[in-house]
Order: sequence, then structure tokens, then C-alpha cells
Amino acid sequence: MADPLATLARLRRLEVAQARKQLAERNAALAAAEARHDAACAAPGQEAAAAHPADYAAWLPLGLAARERAARAAQHSAGLAQMARDALALQRTAERQVELLREQQAALVALKLRRKQQALLDEFGSRR
Repeated sequence: MADPLATLARLRRLEVAQARKQLAERNAALAAAEARHDAACAAPGQEAAAAHPADYAAWLPLGLAARERAARAAQHSAGLAQMARDALALQRTAERQVELLREQQAALVALKLRRKQQALLDEFGSRR
């Protein structure tokens, strides 16, 4: 029969790996959203320098709306990245708890073995 804690430890390792992967994806999405926000923040200045004033006046509300959308998207991505960091921390904690359980189980097995060996030595000593 397979050791249930070994199976659980393997599951926890897989969950941590999945959480790390999701955090990497969320961080990449955050970086992209921040880049879009930076570009949207720079666009009004670039448009003002390149466009005719009447064209700029027509473009400005659209540019400001795009900047607001980009800011909200970056904020949303930051929230998702934070959630992924929190999830990874929880998965690491769960993984560590299983490791501690396995260590405690191994220590208990070792203690039982030492007690059994001591009992055998005591029995042997009493027979002499």
C-alpha cells in the first residue's frame, strides 16, 4: 500500500508548481497591462505634438477614456497578481505542513524502533 502522506506530499508539490505557474502568468499579464497603461499615458502628449489642434480636440476624449481603461485594467491585473501570490503562499504552507507531518511520522517510527530495540536489550539482559 502506498504511503498516504507521500501521495499527499506529491499532490502538494504539484499544487505549488501550478500556483507558481499561475503567478508567472499573472505577473506577465500585469507587466503587459502596465505597459499598455504607460503607452496610454504617453499618447496625449504624442498626439498633441503630431496632430492639428482640431484633430487633437476630437481625439482627446477618446485618448483619456483609453487611458482610464488601461489604468483599470492594470489595477485589475495587479489584484489578480496579488491573489496569485496569496494562493502560492497558501500552497507553500500546505506543502510545508505535509512535510512536517512526514517528519513527525518518521520520528515516531524511529522512536518506536528504538523502544523495541531497548525492550529486546532489557529482555536479553534480564535472561542473563
